[in-house]
Amino acid sequence: MNNMIPLDPGGLRLEIPASTLLGALSSYLASRPAQPVHQAKIGEYLPGQGGIYAGDILGDDGVVYGLIAASEDLDGTYAWGPEDGERSASTWDGLLNTNALLRHDGPHPAARAAKGYSADGQADFYLPSKRELQIIAANLPHLFQPKPYWSSTPYGSYCAWAVYFEDGGVGPWGRGREFRVRPVRRFTY
Repeated sequence: MNNMIPLDPGGLRLEIPASTLLGALSSYLASRPAQPVHQAKIGEYLPGQGGIYAGDILGDDGVVYGLIAASEDLDGTYAWGPEDGERSASTWDGLLNTNALLRHDGPHPAARAAKGYSADGQADFYLPSKRELQIIAANLPHLFQPKPYWSSTPYGSYCAWAVYFEDGGVGPWGRGREFRVRPVRRFTY
């Protein structure tokens, strides 16, 4: 039985005993320090990322994203947008939702304001989805006013989801109501 592993780099044949190769690989892997998935702490401002690390979300696409919330709310309050418009969107992907809203002709003040925000050279902020905003409400309620904040997720033809930061409640509200907006962005590990 041949326990040699043939390697053929550029026409040169080299045979290495399998036990030698596996031993070297095992030693190499054992000598490497364990790498943390990430070193940020929830609630910590991340320099160069444009805001505060708010936690992770597992997207329906199977990817884990880190969420960054802008350090402060945008000034004022904003309506979500026109009634009898968008009826469905992602509950987890606020970037997809925001971009879809802004492709429509109707006014979407909350989405437009969030998309126009930038910090630390990062210009990919958006209006968070319902699930993203729920994670932020669970992890950082003390950094928000005790008021409702718009998500980018519609509810039927006339409402959209908002999260009330006083008690963490989530509910559909008429799209003409004016609520707070906190832009977010995300990154992958």
